[in-house]
Amino acid sequence: MTSCPTHHNSPPPAACHPHSGRTAPLVCKGCLAPVGSEQERRSHHCPCCGEKYASSCLGNLRDCPNCGRLNLGTGQWQRPNDPLTDLLRGHLAPDPWMQVRERAAGLFGRVIAHHLHQVTFEIDRTRLYGEIVVGSRALAIRYADGRFEAASDCPRRAECRRGRVWTPVADREELLHVHLHGPGRAGQCDRADRHRAGGVR
Repeated sequence: MTSCPTHHNSPPPAACHPHSGRTAPLVCKGCLAPVGSEQERRSHHCPCCGEKYASSCLGNLRDCPNCGRLNLGTGQWQRPNDPLTDLLRGHLAPDPWMQVRERAAGLFGRVIAHHLHQVTFEIDRTRLYGEIVVGSRALAIRYADGRFEAASDCPRRAECRRGRVWTPVADREELLHVHLHGPGRAGQCDRADRHRAGGVR
C-alpha cells in the first residue's frame, strides 16, 4: 500500500520524521525490531507518507499525523478520529467526572452539582476529587465506589497539620453538617495511619 484515502488526489507531505535505514546496535522494546531495519520501518512509520507514527509500536492500530489511522492487522485505513461525531452519534462514553456530577445531582440537587468542580492536584488516583465552590468558600469532596465523602479539618490539627477528615455524605443535610460542624462520627482522617505510627507530618 503506497497511498491512503487522504492522499488519493494529492501527494503525501514530506515526512518530518522519516525512517532512517542506518543500522544501530539498538532494538525497539515494543516490537524487538533492530533500529534501521525494514521491520522497524513497517512497525513505526506510515506506509503512505513515511512519517513516524504518533502512537507507539505496541498494539494493532497506528496513528499517522498526516494520513490518519492504519490497522496493521488488516492493512485497512480507518475513518478519521472525530470525537465530536462520536459524541453527536451517541458513541462516545461519558467521562468518569460527568458521571460523578450526574450522581451528585441526584443526591444533592442540580444547583449543588452545578457548583461542583473537579480538582486534579490530589496524589490519590483511586478516587475522583472535587470542590463545591461558591464565592470564596469551597467544600472538598471525593467520590469512589458509588459513595461521596466531604472533607473537614482534622480535630488533631496540631499533630497531623495537613490532615483532613473525610465523612461519608448521602444528601444535602449531611453536606451542610460537615460544612458547619466538621466531621461526623464515621469520618476518618486521611493521615490517621501517620499519627498512629508517629510518622512524618
